[in-house]
Amino acid sequence: MAKNVRADESILNPATSTGTSLRTTIPAWIIAKFEIKKGDKFRWHIMHEKDYEYIAIQVMKKPNISDELGIE
Repeated sequence: MAKNVRADESILNPATSTGTSLRTTIPAWIIAKFEIKKGDKFRWHIMHEKDYEYIAIQVMKKPNISDELGIE
């Protein structure tokens, strides 16, 4: 497994007053590193490594319409 080169902590809060989902803030350095924009999606993975589990998050970039149409 890769070394943890940087870590941060976030606090989870209820997403709604009646549901069980939680939400958090993505640290600014992660947004910058992965160029996360409004409309991008995350794909969540539960990974198993020997005696522990961890969550991996894949950023699914929102398609840029200019790229799709070949406009520069």
